[in-house]
Amino acid sequence: MRSFGIRALVGVSLLCSVPVTAVAQMELGVIKGQVLDDAGAPLEGVSIRLVNVDRGRQVILTSGKDGRFYRRGLQAVEYEMTVEKAGYQPIADKVKLVAGTDRNFDFKLVKAAAVGSKEFQAGVAAFNAGNFAQAVTEFQASIAQAPSVAALHVNLALAYVRLDRTAEAVASLEKAATLSPNDAAIQYQLGSAYVELQAYDQAAAALEKGLAGKPNLATDALALEATTTLGAVYFARGKIVEAEAQFQRVLGAKPGAAGAALGMAKIHFSKGEVDQALALFTQIVADHPGTPEARQAATFIKELRKGLFEGRQ
Repeated sequence: MRSFGIRALVGVSLLCSVPVTAVAQMELGVIKGQVLDDAGAPLEGVSIRLVNVDRGRQVILTSGKDGRFYRRGLQAVEYEMTVEKAGYQPIADKVKLVAGTDRNFDFKLVKAAAVGSKEFQAGVAAFNAGNFAQAVTEFQASIAQAPSVAALHVNLALAYVRLDRTAEAVASLEKAATLSPNDAAIQYQLGSAYVELQAYDQAAAALEKGLAGKPNLATDALALEATTTLGAVYFARGKIVEAEAQFQRVLGAKPGAAGAALGMAKIHFSKGEVDQALALFTQIVADHPGTPEARQAATFIKELRKGLFEGRQ
């Protein structure tokens, strides 16, 4: 589809006053113009290919830093014209140059759609509509066309999670982590998925790798959550000192954070520090009403109070 306008500036002269050499030159034309991206910024390095329809000869122009191109002395004939740059949708059209006429062409190139993007968008729409089985189908189709894109495997994993297909979610995240091993967010997601399988050693390894860059927990919400999860994993493995260190890191960045506070309360309980545990559980219920952490804390409070009551009888 043509996405440009054509503007011509016609030079007029009196034939009787034009020298013979100039008349011969009038059989040649000029082409010029500018190429912009879809945001209106100039595009450098765009190839404008002109192929003479009658003779098959071609001329290639290249846009400069300002996106402009210019060529004079072209034969006044019809050309097949292709405008292209890697990563953008090419434009193909025909143009006829007229002797003594400057032809001005302004092009706007839009970024090329990624392979599998149609299926990906369909998958996102299905996911947002709650149709997770359809989302899986669409994401799988997208991956079939672009298997090396890590983000596609992550989205497939998220759809699997919603269908409680945890093992398949883990496999998708493992693939994503292989394709993009330095992506911390993928390591966080993979670690959390391993937790669902109670594969705590693998969970710890993934979370530790994601957090190896020592992100700022005060500004990185994903890293904050991953650190809390790592603390819970250490606790589940009986590594109390390591768990406490992670929970303290979180509370230092975000005082009163529900997950880390719950973790610290459990640590106090595991050490037999009942009064400290009870106080912290009570604070969680007050500060985070209606949350999963508050519900867990309420259960512990009930059991702790029951034990204290029975112990005093």
